[in-house]
Amino acid sequence: MVQRKISTHLNMSYTDRIKESNLCWLGLAEDHAFSDRIGLLTMNWLGLQEEYAISIPQILGFIIAVLILRHATSLLPWSLKKPESSPQRAQHTKVLRKQMTPIGKFALASQTENRQSIITFFIALSNKIGHQPMGITDFERLWESRIMSEKRHERFDCCVSSAGGYFEKLDKLFHDYASEPTHPDDIQETKERIIDFLTRPIDVHDKLWQVELSHGLLGASGAILHSDELKAKGHNTETLALFRNHHCLCDGVSLSAAVADLSNESEELRDKILYNIETHKQRILRTSFIRRALSFIVGSLTYYVFGSIVALTLQAWNMIVSSNPFEEFMKRGSCAERSVSWKYLASVEDAKRVTKSIKKGAKLNDLFVACLTSAIERQYECLSRNKRDTTSVNLIVTTHLRGGIILPGESIGNKIGAFAVTTPFKSKAGSSIKRLRTISKALQLMKRTPAPQISYLITSFISNYLPKRVAQYALVKANCHSVATISNVHGFPETIHWAGNPVEMICAFLPLPTGIPIGIVVTSYNGRIIMSVDADASVVPDADEFLQWMVEEYETIKSEAETSQ
Repeated sequence: MVQRKISTHLNMSYTDRIKESNLCWLGLAEDHAFSDRIGLLTMNWLGLQEEYAISIPQILGFIIAVLILRHATSLLPWSLKKPESSPQRAQHTKVLRKQMTPIGKFALASQTENRQSIITFFIALSNKIGHQPMGITDFERLWESRIMSEKRHERFDCCVSSAGGYFEKLDKLFHDYASEPTHPDDIQETKERIIDFLTRPIDVHDKLWQVELSHGLLGASGAILHSDELKAKGHNTETLALFRNHHCLCDGVSLSAAVADLSNESEELRDKILYNIETHKQRILRTSFIRRALSFIVGSLTYYVFGSIVALTLQAWNMIVSSNPFEEFMKRGSCAERSVSWKYLASVEDAKRVTKSIKKGAKLNDLFVACLTSAIERQYECLSRNKRDTTSVNLIVTTHLRGGIILPGESIGNKIGAFAVTTPFKSKAGSSIKRLRTISKALQLMKRTPAPQISYLITSFISNYLPKRVAQYALVKANCHSVATISNVHGFPETIHWAGNPVEMICAFLPLPTGIPIGIVVTSYNGRIIMSVDADASVVPDADEFLQWMVEEYETIKSEAETSQ
C-alpha cells in the first residue's frame, strides 16, 4: 500500500507535487489544483484519439516539448529560490536595475487606453469597541518592518525604466504611495473608488502601486459582507485598505504572499510551508532512483509531447470556429464603463461536498466555471431578448505555474499561464449537473496538457522580440473570442491579523483584457468562498445581479445533487 501511494505521487506533475506538499495546510490542495496526475503513455489516455481524430506529426510535439522543458527547469527544486535575474547597474545612472519578467513586459505592451493592466484589491479589517483603528502611520510601520526591511519584495520600491524592460529602484517615501482619504459613506462609493483604481492609468515610470487607507463605522463601506455578525460580537469600526498595482509588478499570487507577510501569522505560515516541503522530500527519497527516473521520463513524454499536440490543436480549433456573442453589445472607446461587485458563494466545506457528490475527480474550480457559465447564459438572454442562437461560450482559465505559492525567501513576480475552454449553455447540456460534468471533463482534459506553459512561452517570445502592436493583436486573437476570464486565487483557511486587528475580507478584481468583457476572481478566506466581478457595463450592467445568478446556479446544482442521491 505504501509503495502504491508513493508510485502514485511520483506520477504527478511537478506543479502538482509542489501544490500537494505546500498547500495541504490550506485545506484546498485537491480542489484548487491545476495539474492532474499523468496517466498512461498513449493517446487513448488523453481521450482524444477517437473524439478529435488527431493525426499531427509527433515532431511538432517534440519541438514544443523541448521549449517547455527548457522553461520547466526554472520550476525544479534547485532553482526555486534562484532570483529571476541578477541585479545589474545601468551604464549611465546610479540606479539599481532588475529585469522585468516576460509577463510583466507583455502586460505593459498589451494594455490599451480603456483596458489598463491594473490589479485592484481591498483588505477590510474590523476593530472592537475601545480599540484604535489602524491609521496610515501604523500601516507604514507595518509595511516597512514586514515587507521592505527583509528586502524580499524590493520591487515595491521600483518603477519601470525609461528604456523599458527593467525595474529601477528609486528613493521614494511611503507617503508617495499611500494616502488617507475619508471613509466611503456607502457601498456605491466604495465601488466607484474600485472602478477608478481599475481604469485610471498608472504612470509606471513614477511608481507601480498605490494604497488608500481609511476607517469609519463598521459596515459603512459595504466591504465587509458579514458586518452584522461582527456588530453582535462587539465590533464597531472598520479599516479599508484599497490597493492597486500594475500587472508588470506582480500577479495575484504574489500579492497574496505580501498580504501573508504583513500578518501576525506570517512566521507560522512560512513554517507550515517549509515543514510540508521537507515532509514531501523525505517521502520522495524513500523511493528508488530508478523508479523516480522512469516515472519522470514517461511522465514527461506523455505530458509535454502528446499534451503539447493536444493543446495546440484545441487552441487552433477554438480560434477558428469560436465567436463571442457579446461583441455586438460591447462599447469601444473612452465611453466604456465598468460594473463591479463582490459576494459570498458558499462555505468551502459545503462546496467541496457538493462537488465531490456529483462527479469523481471533480474540483472546486469546475464548480466555479459552471456557475459562471450559467450567469453568462442568463446575461445573454437578457441582452439578446431571448435569442437562442448561441449554445456555448469560451472562457479563459488562468493558472499559476508554481501551484499558487510563493515560497519563503522568494520575491514577487509573474508566473502565470492560461488556457481557453468551451463551456455549454444549459439548453445544450440539459441540466445544471450535466453541464457541471461536461465542464469538469473539459477542464480535466486541459489539465493533462501543458497549455499554460505554452501560453507562457509564447507570451515571453512576443514580449521579448516583437513590437508592441503585435502583443495587442496577439492578446485579442489568442483569447479564442472568450467571453470571460476566471482566476482562482488561494486564500487563507483561518483569520489572519494585521497589527493585531482581524482581517475580515480579502477581495480582488481582475484587469479586463482587450476583447473580454467579464473578469471573475474566486478566493477562499476563513472557510468562505468569495467571488468578485469586474465587467464591461455594456455587457453586465448590474454586477450584483450577475453574482446572484452564480449563487442561484450553485443552489440549483446543490439541489439536483441531493435529489439524485
